[in-house]
Amino acid sequence: MSDVKTTTYTTNYDKSLAEEVDKIIGNIAPTETPLLATIGKTTCESVHPEWLEDTLADAAENAQLEGFDAVSTAITPPAKLENYTQIMTKVFKISGSLEKTKKHGRQSELSYQTGLKMKELANDLEYNSINNAKNAGAAGTARKMDGLLAFAHADNTYTFAATPAATNHLTEEIFVDVLQSMWDLGAKPDTALCPPAQKRKISAWTDDGRLTINTNADQKKLTMTVKVIETDFGIISIIPERHIARTGTDPYYDSVAIYEKSKLESLTFRPVQREELAKDGDNKKYMLLAEKSLKCRSKKCVGKITNLTRVKA
Repeated sequence: MSDVKTTTYTTNYDKSLAEEVDKIIGNIAPTETPLLATIGKTTCESVHPEWLEDTLADAAENAQLEGFDAVSTAITPPAKLENYTQIMTKVFKISGSLEKTKKHGRQSELSYQTGLKMKELANDLEYNSINNAKNAGAAGTARKMDGLLAFAHADNTYTFAATPAATNHLTEEIFVDVLQSMWDLGAKPDTALCPPAQKRKISAWTDDGRLTINTNADQKKLTMTVKVIETDFGIISIIPERHIARTGTDPYYDSVAIYEKSKLESLTFRPVQREELAKDGDNKKYMLLAEKSLKCRSKKCVGKITNLTRVKA
């Protein structure tokens, strides 16, 4: 009987076979930026943009005597709000040999890496626009913008105990209390950004026999999520958000941001630009740079709930 191992020339022995590599490079890293997708975009003309917020006097009984003499009342000037622009960069270096070499899934390493870094900058902008606290900057200190959570009005803020606990659950009552506070101040909240654990808790709200799980038998479809909540104070879109910063140490704790999207704008001082930096050898060095900020027309239009546990209710 012949021995296949010695008489048959197989792929196991031939070292000249061409390798097979798919032309598509897999990358499932998240690129969603829900906050930036729901708010407006405009420009600013300085590193320290400022804007004004005015209000009305509280409603009160207003009755005058017939034939009265008019008496003026003091006028309160508008309040000034502010933010700072923040410089964000991505720097990468490509050797001359790599750019010249034939590659799988791409022709130009420069174009490929530029595309990746652009997406990373967008993620960074989303993160900064939510979580940062402003800093005017100084020698050795970078300027930073105030993010959405920093703009939350004190009356619209619900914070559990300073030490997060496993019982700090997001409840419908807490959520609607914040909405009511915003409404009392004149805001019309319409959007809530929720980390995944908190999004699931909202989808599980079933107080008073209300159902959030629906079955469409004819479509063989089971719906187990809540995308919109109709409340006493408006219809709120519930959007999952990856980029709200965790607090504490493991186990981590979450925040939920609630806002009126028409009162927010992403500001561009310097748009994204790619620059080739000074050559220092057999390579080319590039920098992507953008300078951005966030405008909130009124702090009354932002609310937050913080120190929320990820433990299931």
